[in-house]
Amino acid sequence: MAKEYFSDLNYTLSNEDTRIEFDLLPEGAERVFSIAGSGARCLPLIAKNPKYLDVIDMSVSQLYLCELRLQAMKTLTYEEYLFLLGYRGALQGGGDSGDDREVLFKKLSLSEAAKNYWVERKEGWKPKGFILLGRWESHFQKLGFLFREILQCDFSKVFEAQSLEEQIELYEKHWPKLRWNSFIRVAASEYVFNKFLYKGHFSGKSEHKTEERSPSKFITEEFDRIFRTQLVRKNYFMQILFLGRIAYEEGLPLEAHQHVVDLVKKSKTEIRYLNGNLLEHLPQHAYDFISLSDTISYLEAQDANQILQKLSSNTKSGSQMVIRSFMRAPTAIDVSGWKALSEKDQWAQRKDGTGVYQFHIFAKS
Repeated sequence: MAKEYFSDLNYTLSNEDTRIEFDLLPEGAERVFSIAGSGARCLPLIAKNPKYLDVIDMSVSQLYLCELRLQAMKTLTYEEYLFLLGYRGALQGGGDSGDDREVLFKKLSLSEAAKNYWVERKEGWKPKGFILLGRWESHFQKLGFLFREILQCDFSKVFEAQSLEEQIELYEKHWPKLRWNSFIRVAASEYVFNKFLYKGHFSGKSEHKTEERSPSKFITEEFDRIFRTQLVRKNYFMQILFLGRIAYEEGLPLEAHQHVVDLVKKSKTEIRYLNGNLLEHLPQHAYDFISLSDTISYLEAQDANQILQKLSSNTKSGSQMVIRSFMRAPTAIDVSGWKALSEKDQWAQRKDGTGVYQFHIFAKS
């Protein structure tokens, strides 16, 4: 795997819509395996109360962020949790001069390593929270700044729509198509993605990609589909990109929904943080549900194609694996003993709020 790309704090929000896994995961599963990311993609699964949740990442920094998120959910009030992470800029009942995230941070019971990590980086998260600190979030905020300030593209009218019918009308009337299409051909080019976002490890490079469209054409067409089929004020990904912030709370990601936070508080799930290669850890337990993000795009073809066969021989019938792919999909997965759920793939792609992933969902026979 491309260890260099996954060796630091790449994600602090999420570039995935974890509603897919949340809806697929049965209540009270025995053991769940998930890529950690920022924690926003995996921790909502605790609301389904699995007995065990194993989260893995090659970056220990991402695991420290998972630990902080979970402890914030468990320890703080819902309002305090949103403020600490940066979803809100103040506490409703706080002081008139502003509120102090450091005070809330000190309430958390973190491991010594995680505590030291975040204390050393206090100047980064104390002013505005954690959710926009990552490399991915920084990159897309810069793109949004260029859209709005340099190209003078005003997307706000489209996000003000309160029905899909109204949104489509505003989209067709106000979307700056010429400037958007011209800019995205450069901003979403293979060169820019590989050099600036993926630091040389873009899985959609021409010699690897399976998607026929160029990255810019793919994104242009998929975003157009989203603006015509989903109310984007409910979509945090689109808000971050085009507005530079989450301006409408109905678009908060799943980890910031109060009912999810309340269920996580009550859950008895035992969580393990694993730092290492998923290929080494996956066979060690029989998992009922496995969420691999788009990590399969970074595996060697042989490992990617054998991913289902690398699981424990004790994996039970009905167990599920969810795989995402961006520009580079697995082409010859060995499905012996498994069933490809193509209808679920299509459902997930329609529901997904990012518009950039293909889905590959499997169930054990």
